[in-house]
Amino acid sequence: MSDYTITFKVRNGRIRRKIAECGFGNVSELCRKSGLHPERVGALLNLKLSPLTRAGRWRGPAAALAEVLGCTCEELFSETQRTLTLRDNRGECCITEVGLLELSGRVERPLLENPEEQLLEEVDEQTKADVIRRALDALNLVARDRRIIESHFGIGCEEQTLADLAVEHDVSTRFVQTRLNKALLRLGGRKAATRRSLLQAYRPADAMGTADEARARQAQMRR
Repeated sequence: MSDYTITFKVRNGRIRRKIAECGFGNVSELCRKSGLHPERVGALLNLKLSPLTRAGRWRGPAAALAEVLGCTCEELFSETQRTLTLRDNRGECCITEVGLLELSGRVERPLLENPEEQLLEEVDEQTKADVIRRALDALNLVARDRRIIESHFGIGCEEQTLADLAVEHDVSTRFVQTRLNKALLRLGGRKAATRRSLLQAYRPADAMGTADEARARQAQMRR
């Protein structure tokens, strides 16, 4: 018996990753800055148009997209995708609870086993790293956004500032901040305390700022 119904939309993951790696927020921004036709790029992204013709040649939109993204058509389309055309890239399927847990990469228990939101400061560093990585895995972030959040908080690597990350990815500091904020928002959903506890579990001293010091300053101001 199915416990859940999933509505899905199939897209070309290679194109989406390449667009993100090149610093574009979405297809609209890509087309606006490059002059590409949004409907044609959308058709390729949504698998509504095969990039290869029946004669085995790359279609103009596919070649133009690859040129803008600085790669080859072969990098943007797998062997199957090169001749694939979907009438509808949306669908719905039923899934059991076990299947849902496997699909999302989650375990059948809370991510942080501290219902009172106590910080996991006494846990060894490897456990803290595993907690964070499990949370990030569940988000399915593109490689660049994963790199930004891990580097900014020093998760398994040396901590970097927003300015450092902007130089590394050849984007603005504001762009890095926006991607970081979006990742953090998804990481904690609407529960800000959960997000704070999760990050502080890995870097309790400075992951999200010293919340205790901030509360202390506010208390002094009220006196």
